[in-house]
Amino acid sequence: MRFLLVHPAFLGDTVFLGPAVRALKARWPGCEVGLVVSPRGEAVARQMPGVDEVFVFDKRRADSGLRGILRLGARLRAFAPDVALVSHPSARSGAVAWLSRAPRRIGYAPLCNDKVTLDRGRPFVERSLALVARAGASTTDRRISLDPPAALAGYADETLRGARRPVVGLVPGAEWGTKRWGPDRFAGLARRLGADGATVVVLGGPSERELARAIAEGSGVPVLDTTGNSIAEALALLARCDLVVGGDTGLVHCARALGCPTVLLFGPTDPARHVFGDRERVARVALDCAPCHDHGPERCPLGHHRCMTELSIDDVERQARALLGAGSTPGAGTRSKG
Repeated sequence: MRFLLVHPAFLGDTVFLGPAVRALKARWPGCEVGLVVSPRGEAVARQMPGVDEVFVFDKRRADSGLRGILRLGARLRAFAPDVALVSHPSARSGAVAWLSRAPRRIGYAPLCNDKVTLDRGRPFVERSLALVARAGASTTDRRISLDPPAALAGYADETLRGARRPVVGLVPGAEWGTKRWGPDRFAGLARRLGADGATVVVLGGPSERELARAIAEGSGVPVLDTTGNSIAEALALLARCDLVVGGDTGLVHCARALGCPTVLLFGPTDPARHVFGDRERVARVALDCAPCHDHGPERCPLGHHRCMTELSIDDVERQARALLGAGSTPGAGTRSKG
């Protein structure tokens, strides 16, 4: 059996495919599993246990337009999947599965011949697991997981050479502006943890370099800026962190999948869309208007952005220190706010 999972979207979306891959391998131990992902999801897909093939679909650049999707279709036909699982609901994702010539196409997108209704209220990992269940696999295990990139162990060693423990990773960026906590608050957290001897590492893409600079300048403690490195390099560093703090964004979910204790800062999005473990805590402000969006809007619909601006450094520090302490316990960390 060969299975093809189609979800060329954000980095975090790729992480959430892990339980579906594991379920397929458990039900059909000799099967092969291929993933169709966006360029930003490639490094994650290659570190996901059970994945045999990774097909990168650069739908906005190299593979844009008809020629691009036809090239991808030819590669997928060479893989010869028996079943395509389309967890992304777009017509383009449905076309990708159709071009693979998989006899059975289970999913939420057009051109699937076994169409499933998408329940947007269920956790992200369950959206792909529902398709796997339709194929005949058990779906009780919802844990996300990634392997650290072994080839980059030396990079992580060199980058963190001489670093004092604990190593605390900060992820200040997010795809949507309303999901960012703000560099002044991250700087305040870095100041408090760094004053106690922690090594503070800022992670993110090239667009987060200015945020990292502001955090370093505002904290008054040494800050290791690794923004702009590759996603694979970021994974290698995240795997060495004793704690990661950041918003509802891809690198933070990667940290969770790598088994790193994590404090997640939620504002416009819903923590109920995720399945948390006992080394993960959620910090958020309880407001009547939150959550307001599935992924996070560009601007606060009400113009005040209180869900993030009223999330205090004290609240986040409390969650962070709980995880850095001897006992890591599950918790929501929600404080009430009118």
